[in-house]
Amino acid sequence: MPDIGAISAGISSIKVAIDIAKELKGATSAIKDAEVKLKIAELLEAMAEVKIQLVEAQDENLELKQTIKELKSALSKQDEVVFRDGYYYLSEPQDGKPDGPFCSNCFTTKNLVSLLTEVTGTFRSFGRYKCPSCEQRFGK
Repeated sequence: MPDIGAISAGISSIKVAIDIAKELKGATSAIKDAEVKLKIAELLEAMAEVKIQLVEAQDENLELKQTIKELKSALSKQDEVVFRDGYYYLSEPQDGKPDGPFCSNCFTTKNLVSLLTEVTGTFRSFGRYKCPSCEQRFGK
């Protein structure tokens, strides 16, 4: 993953490319065609390196923005629920939505608020609640 060093290298490559372009601009007719072609090749190489480094920096920037978005979402969910008696519940009940219990496994591992369903019948001996997402059972 590129870091500040990669961005600095990209800027340095831009400077090299600009210097080469200045040399080409100041060239006189005394410069042989081979020297001009060499300078143009160096310029193209420097510009290609800049492009690669800036694309890498752009990709890293997008990844960091996505990570920030995910972390903000996780933090906002932390405020929405409270942990008590081994389960998560909404900290403030909302109209039309059940206030819990929610799966502690799904919330801590996937930041997912998954409502537990109450088990009935003979399967109740395996646990009082079952998570429909991870299928873990709770409350034996």
